[in-house]
Amino acid sequence: MLGPNHPDTLKSLSSLGWVLQHSGHYAEAEKLQRETLESERRVFGPDDPETLALDQHLAWTLLSEGHYAEAEKLQRETLDTQRRILGLENSETLLSMNSLAVTLLRQGRYAEAEKLYRQAFDLQRRVLGPENPHTLATMGSLGWTVAQEGRYDRGREVGAGGIRNRAPCPRAGASGHADKHERHSCNLSREGRYSETEKSWQQLREIQRRAFGPDDVQTAVSTYNLACVVAREGRRDEALSLLREVIDHGLLPSLGLGIENDSDLQSLHGDPRFDAIVAHAKERAAAAAKQQ
Repeated sequence: MLGPNHPDTLKSLSSLGWVLQHSGHYAEAEKLQRETLESERRVFGPDDPETLALDQHLAWTLLSEGHYAEAEKLQRETLDTQRRILGLENSETLLSMNSLAVTLLRQGRYAEAEKLYRQAFDLQRRVLGPENPHTLATMGSLGWTVAQEGRYDRGREVGAGGIRNRAPCPRAGASGHADKHERHSCNLSREGRYSETEKSWQQLREIQRRAFGPDDVQTAVSTYNLACVVAREGRRDEALSLLREVIDHGLLPSLGLGIENDSDLQSLHGDPRFDAIVAHAKERAAAAAKQQ
């Protein structure tokens, strides 16, 4: 009714691209986002907030596809424009700094990521306040990055600070809290501290169950990680029970395909019950593929 280049049409297309990206349909999302971005640059202009937001969405899709160099290039261009147009302390600029840091992390460039996270954290703490969800999320990311560089004690200290400073909250803010808690759990696991890791995953799982519900993918991922820790501790029955739960409640079918080759679940190999869970995961993935 409005035409393909009407602002409302472009905003809807941008939203659809975001949904496709978050649903794991990366190729379809990338195609739509590229086409929409070309139109937005022509209709809104390259410096318009709508265009810059879609730049970021496309960068995330590219990152999800493993196209790190192209994602980084687009993120740097977007960040430079936001710094010039919106200013260094604008919330969107700070968000872009964090996004670029994630891309650097994926490439193993920890020192660069740490530097960017520190810049963003200092700005957020001053502009948004030390207890703002975005400030706390960046604190957790900084702690995880420091740990990746081998400074585990310092990373745990920084990351856990975000957990201690914030209580569980509704869905809008819970994901930031969960994100920091997840990194803290990963740090403990990397150091072989499985008892503490198990407790941390259990706490995170309960937070997510309350905030997102038992069938949310984030809850499922935490349940899966808990199953991995329990399996490493040799508690086979409990691990199998958690895996059955996660396959039927929330875990994306595509993620279920990785169960068979997960080294954390090695202790379950040879158990007919584990073979049945793997077969069930493959059936769900095949059914989901047909529906697409």
